[in-house]
Amino acid sequence: MMDRRKDQEPAERWREASEREADLIRQAQEGDRQAFEALLRLHEQYVFAIIGSFLRRKQDAEDLAQDIFLKAYLAIRRFRLGAPFAPWLRRITVNTCYDHLRKTRRRSEITFTDLGESERDLTHILAEQGSPSIRTDIGDQVAARDLAERILADLAPKDRLVITLREVHGLEIAEIADAIGCSRAAAKVRLWRARRAMQAWLQRLIRQEEDTASREGRNE
Repeated sequence: MMDRRKDQEPAERWREASEREADLIRQAQEGDRQAFEALLRLHEQYVFAIIGSFLRRKQDAEDLAQDIFLKAYLAIRRFRLGAPFAPWLRRITVNTCYDHLRKTRRRSEITFTDLGESERDLTHILAEQGSPSIRTDIGDQVAARDLAERILADLAPKDRLVITLREVHGLEIAEIADAIGCSRAAAKVRLWRARRAMQAWLQRLIRQEEDTASREGRNE
């Protein structure tokens, strides 16, 4: 009897949370600003987690979050009651981040000589993998993080978006498709192209290293 009660408790808590969220949505759609703010508090941590994948400066992240929250407030009346709220807010967040990336993108023009020794070693390891990933348990974790940031910063905005959603946030293909507003097939293709772009980035740096070594060999 006690085991059955314990099994029921998580389901009851989930139902209560869902009912509470639905009530807040209805109140927000009726113009209750406090209800909308309470609704955002339930999800703001995840919103900031997505933003933090693209922006490092706290002020920039907070400014973008305010933009996202304003868009959600203006669109809340069009939200369909009964639909899941979190994916809806995630779409707004992802689209806003994408717009920001397109407006602010600066190609870094990183060369192999810009990398530290640990980053160089990781470059070779990742390039040898059939499907390079920005997540790795190999080698220096600080170097791995720095190299991942360099790779992401140099990708096209949409490539960076899908790679981050997949590998940083662990979204499934269906969730990525929903977040960026495309079919599952299109999301798969975009992810494949993004990984190809990562592979090309790594191979470019390795060719630079080989060319440098070849020139130095001829000069000896």
